[in-house]
Amino acid sequence: MITPTLYPRRIEPRIAEAMVDTPVVLLAGPRQAGKTTLVRQWAANRLRYLTLDDELTLLSAREDPVGMIRSLDRAVIDGNTACPSATPCDQEKH
Repeated sequence: MITPTLYPRRIEPRIAEAMVDTPVVLLAGPRQAGKTTLVRQWAANRLRYLTLDDELTLLSAREDPVGMIRSLDRAVIDGNTACPSATPCDQEKH
């Protein structure tokens, strides 16, 4: 099995710096640029990782967004910005 090469990201130190004193850090970029891979790697062993592709997480965000956020100390919430309604989307639709 071939392991894909993961390139170092120059933005990682800036994310770490922003996370020190900023309650919300937004990582935005084009589709298929590696945003999810980057935040998963960055969050590993540091923060809780939640994705809105998970049905229960999405339901929680829809039903009680304030309660969901208040229940988290520090976390990464990976959302699909291509879907403004915050619903999971098939890649073929875009």
